[in-house]
Parts: sequence; structure tokens; C-alpha cells
Amino acid sequence: MQNKCLYRLIRKSSGYDGAFSIWDIERILSLNRKWYILYNSSMEIIYYIFVFIAGLFFGSFLNLVADRVVKGESILFGRSHCDHCKRNLNVRDLIPLLSFALAKGKCRYCSTKLAWTYPFSEVLTGLAFVGVAYFTGVFDSDITSRLAVFGFLLVMAGFYIILFMTDLKYRLIPDKIVIPAMVFVIVFNVVYLGWTLASSYMQLKNDDFGKYLLEAGFWHLQLYQILKMFVVNMISAVGIGLFFWFLVFITKGRGMGGGDIKLGFLIGLVNGFPQNILAIFLGFIFGALFSMAMIVLRRKTVKDTIAFGPFLILGSVVALAFGEKILSWYFSAFSL
Repeated sequence: MQNKCLYRLIRKSSGYDGAFSIWDIERILSLNRKWYILYNSSMEIIYYIFVFIAGLFFGSFLNLVADRVVKGESILFGRSHCDHCKRNLNVRDLIPLLSFALAKGKCRYCSTKLAWTYPFSEVLTGLAFVGVAYFTGVFDSDITSRLAVFGFLLVMAGFYIILFMTDLKYRLIPDKIVIPAMVFVIVFNVVYLGWTLASSYMQLKNDDFGKYLLEAGFWHLQLYQILKMFVVNMISAVGIGLFFWFLVFITKGRGMGGGDIKLGFLIGLVNGFPQNILAIFLGFIFGALFSMAMIVLRRKTVKDTIAFGPFLILGSVVALAFGEKILSWYFSAFSL
């Protein structure tokens, strides 16, 4: 019956009055499926290109924010200018990557060499935005919860990149950035978890079978589990902050500072337990590997220090993207 319906549909849509075999129909359907997959893949690539370009522009702005926060300048007011000759920059000087490339990495007015951090922050933000879109699968679905997580991670990517750049360039993790980031994460978690609980309650209430689950205390079990998760994440974040405070205390601030304590607490909030423990561990591993490479290349000595914040942020990002797989491999490998 289904084959007959397909047969009539194809005849009608194609305008062909001749005979179709079942193999003709299968070939047509197979070709349509291939074109559909190709179309979806092409559109997805276009979406990612747009996200990357948007990330380039945001990266330019985030680098400006990093510089102005450290220098105590206004973020919203005042035109961009060359740090050396103080000339205001035109629109043609502010196009991400392209302006830097056309000017051959120099100021167009005084020929002073521009810092490599300008294109670096732009590309980094572009890749970060693409990564957030990919791992959240935001182009695969329009589910509200997925869009909420996508928006949250984009904002956190912005905070992370500013902190990355300030610590990389100035060895500083400013309170003006890290404290608002903490508040944002806590508020988002409270609102998101509250919305999740409210949605679950309404679904159970409006469902014939769900009403019995409500009476049996199923929703209260969900409430307990979510509150437990929130409390455990908060406690683990505080624990990470105390761990960094202890390191600062025993090293007398020679290796780390108060900014690392706040950043550790922020990472604890963002990643949640147990991924936040993994994030800190990875941060130490990345920092140690980089330090050893610099010593081997004789770029630094054992007595030199490095900006540790970027490696902690890198550890947090890797744990967010691959934390579950890494922990699953670890526990299975050691039969824990």
C-alpha cells in the first residue's frame, strides 16, 4: 500500500506518465536523502562560519575590555586608539584579522609594531564561539534549555577570554571581571535549576499519570537531587578556593596571588563537581608541560614564573568539553 502511494506521488510530482519500477523509486528516494543531507551539512557549515565571524568581532572587543579594565579606562566610552601615538583608529583599522594583516602588524600612523595578542584574541574568541555552538548542538534543535546553556556558555567564554588576556598580558586577574563572573554563574544556576523544577512540576501536574507520581513524592525526590547537586557544587568550589588560598599562603604569594584564588572558585562553580577537580588538575598539568618546554628551550629558568590563569582556564574548557569521557576512561582504566 505504501509503495503504491509513493508511486502515485512520484508520478504526480514529476509529471512523468511512464512506468516506474520499485528500483526507480528507491533511487529517487536515495538521491533525495543525499541532497537533504548535503543541504543540511552546507547550512550547518554556513552557520558555523557566521558564528566564527561574530566571534572575531567580539574577540576584538574583549581584548579592548581586558586592556581598559587593567588601565582603569572606561569600557563603553572613548574611541579606540594606538597605545603609542594615541591616534584614534578609523573603521578600516578595526576589522578583525584583516586590518592587522593589511597593516602588516604595524600601526598605520606611527608604524609601531602591534602586539600579537590582537589577532590571537580574535581567533581565540572565534574558535571558542564555534566550540560552544558545536558542543551544545544549538543548530540541531530549538529546545529552550539548549539555547539557555548556549547563551550561558557564550557569556562565560567572554569572561574567560578577558581573564585569559589580562593574566597573559598583565599577570592580573581583575576583580572587576572575576567577581561579576561568579555572580553570573550563581544567578544562572539558581534561575536555571528553578526553571527546571517548575517545568517538571507542571508536566507532572498536567499529566494523568504524573499526578500519581506527584502524590508519591517523585517531584520531591527531584527537588532533593537538584538541591544536593547545587550544594555539592558550591562546597567543591569553596574547597578549590581554599586549596589555592593554602598554596598562596605557603608560597607567600611568590607563585600565585589572590586572583588565582577567585579564579579557582569561579572554575569550581562553572564546571561543577567532579569536573571542577579535573579542570584544576588539567590546569596544573598544562602549566607544568609549558614550563618544562620553556626551560628546555632556554626561554625561561626554574626561578621564572608564568601566568597560571590561562592554563587553569584551558583546563576548565577541556573539562567542560571532554570531562565526562576523561573521567569515564579514568575510572574504567583503574576499575574504580
